[in-house]
Amino acid sequence: MNGRRRVIAAAAIFVLGALVAAGLLEARVQAPAQASVKPAAAAPGQEKPAAVRPARERMAVYVVLAWVWLSIAVLLGFLRMRIREADRVHRMGLVRAAERSLKGPGL
Repeated sequence: MNGRRRVIAAAAIFVLGALVAAGLLEARVQAPAQASVKPAAAAPGQEKPAAVRPARERMAVYVVLAWVWLSIAVLLGFLRMRIREADRVHRMGLVRAAERSLKGPGL
């Protein structure tokens, strides 16, 4: 079980690192777009095309999404551990023993 967690954690770190590295490489390779003095005239009845986002902004979105999913996975792991611990305590009968000791002797 512990080995599986290590593999999952290593895979998550690898994927996050790959996303960051890919974004940095793409941002370095991509030349900045030249802004023209006059905007291009759009044909009548056509909408202006959407501007292309820079690689850095796209990469930032991917990194944020990766962190969100990673944090969700970690929180679910903690929740799973807490549930297992509560089940273990319940199976051992420690909850019932604690309730009896709170009521006092002979009650």
